[in-house]
Amino acid sequence: MESSVYRRNEDGQIYGTDEGKTAEPPARTETKQFSKKIKPKFAQLDNNLLVRIKKFFNFGKSASTPLGRLIFIAKRVLIFYLVFFIFLGLKTSVSLEKIEASPVAPIADTAGTNWLLVGSDSREGLTLEEQQELRTGQDDGAQRTDTIMLIHIGTSGTTLVSLPRDSYVYIPEHLNEDGTTQPQYRNKLNAAYSQGGASLLTTTVEFNTGLKIDHYMEIGFKGIRDLTDAVGGVDICVPQDYKDEKSNLDVKAGCQELDGATALAYVRMRYADPKGDIGRIERQQQYLGAVIKKVSRVTTLLNPIAMYRVSKAGTDSVILGDSEGIKDVARLAIAMRAISSGNGKIATVPISNPDANTPAGSSVLWDKEAALEFFADLAEN
Repeated sequence: MESSVYRRNEDGQIYGTDEGKTAEPPARTETKQFSKKIKPKFAQLDNNLLVRIKKFFNFGKSASTPLGRLIFIAKRVLIFYLVFFIFLGLKTSVSLEKIEASPVAPIADTAGTNWLLVGSDSREGLTLEEQQELRTGQDDGAQRTDTIMLIHIGTSGTTLVSLPRDSYVYIPEHLNEDGTTQPQYRNKLNAAYSQGGASLLTTTVEFNTGLKIDHYMEIGFKGIRDLTDAVGGVDICVPQDYKDEKSNLDVKAGCQELDGATALAYVRMRYADPKGDIGRIERQQQYLGAVIKKVSRVTTLLNPIAMYRVSKAGTDSVILGDSEGIKDVARLAIAMRAISSGNGKIATVPISNPDANTPAGSSVLWDKEAALEFFADLAEN
């Protein structure tokens, strides 16, 4: 009776022969041979990488020399800030409130990047006591815009353009809430926001300026107050004494630090300003530059408590368009540093009559030719 002898090779494969015969184990496959050779190399790479990481962060025993201890501490500070800003970025990103702000009838792209910044009269988040203290009045359900700014980031730098809310402009054809079509008509720019929200306002700005609006940001009364307090107040050089009962503003001329409540009154007030709405626009531009300058200070950026407060104030009160994210906001902040440092351009749309009598009441008329030339220049750069 014949018998067979079976064995397993080092790869676990079975081979065998009849008794008395010899046989060589089958050759290992190239894949196995490759795997055997390459695994030790990968293991060595992994070990080397781990050693480098441990060496860089100096996990384990601290250095014994003064320089070593200094490096040891510096690395841990670096780790702390790295982890903190990653955490803060993620928390801010998921907490941002967004709304539909895309134009009803988008226009073709224009040069650069354009942001539409809107300061609304929203009292959301303010208690009745706070509304009385800040003299904001109570919310009647019809939101309006106190501030409308266009920020253009192009090849020639950053340009901030204020659009008076009482500008008498064309509001393009759109659908009303009841589904009926509203033909094109003329009204104050502020009416576009009141009647159709952020989307109609964006559409109207595009229609009258010829500039493609890429991003949208909105902030209410609470946001201005809280953001100012989060950075410890803003430094403002007040051009003259102001005392206004409607906004509760009472400040003396001179350079000073304004807290949140005073800053809000400063950017809202217009009745005690001889320039009216134009004077308010100038103060709004001044405030925006001051708050950006304060936020971008090294002492603010390296203060975890201050940065957390800035983030919370922003996420509690700032509203973005539905396509905006934390990266877009970061790019805007970087671009706005040029404005705060005096390297950017600050302008108001060219005006022919700041107090014209129109069917919509007292309105601001643009200088058609100058405005057309101004926006065409931005559209090309």
